Amino acid sequence: MTDLGARIVRATDNSVHQWRPAEVATPSTVDDVVRLVIENNARREPLAVCPRGGGTSTNGQCLTDGLVIDTRQHLHHILEIDVAGRRAVVEPGVVAGKLDEVLAPDGLFWAPHTSTRNRATVGGMIATDAAGKGSLLYGRTHRHVESLDVVLADGTVWTARALPIDDARAATDRTDAVGTIWRTLLDLADLGPFELPELARGFSGYGISRVHHDGLVDPIPVICGAEGTLGVVVRATLRLTEIPKHTTLIVAAYPTIDAALRDAVELSGHGAEPPPLAPSAIEVSDRVTLERGAASPAWPRLAPHVPAGTDAILLCEYDVPDDDPLLAAILSQLATTGRSSGHALVDQAVDRAAIWKVRADAVGLLAKVPHGAPRPTAFVEDCAVPVSELAAFIAEFRALLDRRGLDYAMFGHADVGCVHVRPALDPTSAEHEALVATITSEVLELLDRFGGLLWGEHGRGLRSAVVDNVLPADLIDIMRTVKAAFDPLDRMNPGKMYRPTGSDLPLIGLADVPRRAAFDRAVPVTIRTDYSHAFDCNGNGLCHHFGDSEVMCPSYKVTDDPVLAPKGRTDLIRAWLHDRQDSATAEALAGSLRSCLSCGACTGHCPVHVDIPELKSRFFEAYYADRRRPLRDHVLSRFESLVPLVQRLPGRNSPIARLAAGRLGLVDLPDVPARPAATLPTFDPDDVDVDVVVLADVFTSVLDREEAVAAVALLEAVGYSVAVSRLVPTAKFDHVKGLRRRFARAASAQRELLDQIEEAGAVAVSLDPAIALMHRHDYAKVDTTYPRHAVRPLIDLLVDRMDRLPPAAQPRSLHLFGHCTEQALAPAWIDGWTRVLGAVGHDVQRVSTGCCGMAGIFGHEAENADMSHALFDQLWRPHLDTGAAAGSGAVATGWSCRSQGKRHDHTIVSPGAILAEGLAGRS
Repeated sequence: MTDLGARIVRATDNSVHQWRPAEVATPSTVDDVVRLVIENNARREPLAVCPRGGGTSTNGQCLTDGLVIDTRQHLHHILEIDVAGRRAVVEPGVVAGKLDEVLAPDGLFWAPHTSTRNRATVGGMIATDAAGKGSLLYGRTHRHVESLDVVLADGTVWTARALPIDDARAATDRTDAVGTIWRTLLDLADLGPFELPELARGFSGYGISRVHHDGLVDPIPVICGAEGTLGVVVRATLRLTEIPKHTTLIVAAYPTIDAALRDAVELSGHGAEPPPLAPSAIEVSDRVTLERGAASPAWPRLAPHVPAGTDAILLCEYDVPDDDPLLAAILSQLATTGRSSGHALVDQAVDRAAIWKVRADAVGLLAKVPHGAPRPTAFVEDCAVPVSELAAFIAEFRALLDRRGLDYAMFGHADVGCVHVRPALDPTSAEHEALVATITSEVLELLDRFGGLLWGEHGRGLRSAVVDNVLPADLIDIMRTVKAAFDPLDRMNPGKMYRPTGSDLPLIGLADVPRRAAFDRAVPVTIRTDYSHAFDCNGNGLCHHFGDSEVMCPSYKVTDDPVLAPKGRTDLIRAWLHDRQDSATAEALAGSLRSCLSCGACTGHCPVHVDIPELKSRFFEAYYADRRRPLRDHVLSRFESLVPLVQRLPGRNSPIARLAAGRLGLVDLPDVPARPAATLPTFDPDDVDVDVVVLADVFTSVLDREEAVAAVALLEAVGYSVAVSRLVPTAKFDHVKGLRRRFARAASAQRELLDQIEEAGAVAVSLDPAIALMHRHDYAKVDTTYPRHAVRPLIDLLVDRMDRLPPAAQPRSLHLFGHCTEQALAPAWIDGWTRVLGAVGHDVQRVSTGCCGMAGIFGHEAENADMSHALFDQLWRPHLDTGAAAGSGAVATGWSCRSQGKRHDHTIVSPGAILAEGLAGRS
């Protein structure tokens, strides 16, 4: 397809490059891939064919100006799991972390373990022969692949697997491409042995030295690491590994990274004496990485093991129980070297998982710097050297960067000589952009002296041209022969890895492909500042997280369409800002943003806090500056003011529903109740005897007035004097739809009310988390001096006095669902409800799941109804249909969440209502 939005989004990965494809295809079957390849071959000028997985590559492997075949969106099924045989058959778009989640109950996992495994695909990991944590013990991906179904350059589907030599010779009788491949693979036996770099990581890209082994001819090591240059992998049979029965982690802190690396060399078995116990992994993190990692929610588990003055830590994992005597010998060895400033043994699984999460989170958090400031940038981050040389190599690498006065971050796999180094640069600066090439050249010289490679783990991609610095010409010729056997016309991801024999074209160089920074630099600085979140996105792709318990990003989670993820939306925004006169780009962006729920999960969970709701608001303000807004926007902008008036109308709900569905494109609107006869205590600005003022809102004070009644009763029960404010519209809808002048007026009106409450000496309280968070986050975007913390959530006041709450009249088993925005931006509030409900006697289970699909008005818009229902069915219904939540035990903090449950025939109550039940028996 030539859809512009799809092409813009596939123009970036996690590298410094940006290269827009001519076409993007998202096949659903193997036959679709075959058809795409054959139809492309039939063109007068065939396009380059480039497979793409999760888009987490750091070196442009999945970038092209040709045809991208994206396997992540639809070719993502686990086809078979054979527990007894320890194998799984999967499609290439399966996310590695998802596969492990499915395998875990059977005590199995797929051993390759990248830090991006919650969004990296099996196909992408095969393409780069990925390694990651644990590779010292488990090796690279090719060791865990039994067979691969590959669509070759001519459209042939070939099942590649190791064959006995006689069977391989018989296969050479075939007259098609498969016969040519087997002949070439057999010839390798006569051409070897091959002098490839001797590194713990191994040499990636056409592993010809591993083809002949144990009487077999094995094509798997050639295809694993080929980065799509030999064909499109469409199915993989994987070898599975038993999860270790015992695992123990040692955290060792060091005053210098040099000391940490020297201990790592000895502990990994490359010192003068072998260690008493072989590790499964040794990872290093420097001071900068640790400082960024401190923003991870898991940091408190690691913090006690990082004393003041720590410059680096080692995470040393061993697959033995914590009382193994050999582990004690390791601790003794650490004490003997005297390099560590402290070390601790971590044997609890929850603690180990949290510490490894900090390690994974820190990589994304490295990009969390003030807008415009230099940020650690991946372009020479994948160097690998012999482990024994690691400390000396890193010392010289640091000196190289220190001479230029550059900051940098270092982390990675010290056990295999692969430490990732990210110099801090501002790529939009022409001076810093030039440094990319200069530093790369100097690092290549350094690697040559230490016998290392520029690509140690993350593959080669657009760095392939530097292979001339590593391999002799005769060995490159052999690699080109392999390429020619698979892809003689050079159509599969051409210009990367190797050209086929007979081609006189050079490989693509780093300078031959556009850089993202150059594209961004064309946007005026003032505009880049106004839309800073779009330019802060570094492409790490955490928003593509597969897990249902990860709240970011609902529209991507239910569609697997990267155009509808925060990363894709920032790509589209940047493209629109590059040329705001391009109406096609504006329409592509508008389409994507209309499917955004404005839940704010990205604001809290993206490592660099990309704020798509704010970018969406700014865009639609500009978009409708010269376009006619739909009638619905104008009506709903006044929704909060109109509802109290509608309450006075008899028989109001039927005509409103007909009008909404017919003229406004709205469905399933909540009924507007009649105006109540009884009133709540009203706030008088001159009344100085009020402790707490509940901020009235249309949801919890009008549409569901019992929420306000319960809140007032609870606050009074714990000793507060309470009043309820007048209804001041929040204008949430105006922010979502880009009616920013109206939103600014609403912010001003809210501020005026808060000033009155403050002057009365009272505390303002909001009953709904989405509205409380508007005060914390959104109003400040139109009023930088807005008193963000002047409004407290109800739970804060109840936690303060929870010892005064009456015990539950009927203790129950409760399932507590948090509002998605609250989960992302204020998870402590959900923790507070858990504590308070538990304190009065209920058994509370927190439900880890994402957005319910309502998100304010989003779920009521007819064009979004299908997505809204799908999100509820995927993320909430499974929890509501089982256990205590299937009865009356479902509790949700958000009004919209409870409304969505009601729409789907589930009774969900508020935690305040549960607590108020305990007041009934109180005299």
